[in-house]
Amino acid sequence: MSKNMLDNIDKMIIAILQEDGRTPLSHIGEKTGISHVAVRKRLDKLLGEKLISISTCINVEATNARIAAVLVEVENSRRLKELVNMFKDCPRTIFMTGLSASNLLAIIMGENLSTLESIIGICSLRAQKGIRRSEVYIGSSPVHPQFLPVRVFPHKEAEIAPCGAKCSLCDNLLNKQCLGCPSTRFYEGQV
Repeated sequence: MSKNMLDNIDKMIIAILQEDGRTPLSHIGEKTGISHVAVRKRLDKLLGEKLISISTCINVEATNARIAAVLVEVENSRRLKELVNMFKDCPRTIFMTGLSASNLLAIIMGENLSTLESIIGICSLRAQKGIRRSEVYIGSSPVHPQFLPVRVFPHKEAEIAPCGAKCSLCDNLLNKQCLGCPSTRFYEGQV
């Protein structure tokens, strides 16, 4: 396997793990016709080259959460990079991608509609300086995929959210219209 190239065995390994990430290496070896040691070496190489990652995703529908797509036109590419850095560690950001030199798409999540609307209006990409235009599309739970890479913070000790928002000063949190940022000690939700 050369760098960034997947052969059929790599694809089989990935497909098996996508079905069940807990599949034993010996079982993967049986299905691919190679030893479990060879499977481990291939996985190590795929992980080392950052072609795959192994992580846990959450069934968003089971949590009754809501999803929104936020599209923004940013004043310039420098500001777009700043916004990506600002929101890359946001626990509510599921996905972000640039659409051009100055456009950005983010998929965000809120535990309920009230929290999602609060996030969109107060602390999401759309509310930041340097945004020329924005569009928001609020959806229900995702149709596909069912499981999404939602960040979970077991130790909520931060005073300030990764984006710089201060939940302790937020009227929506104080008025119970928002559950707060899951990375802060002010968070009142369950995710």
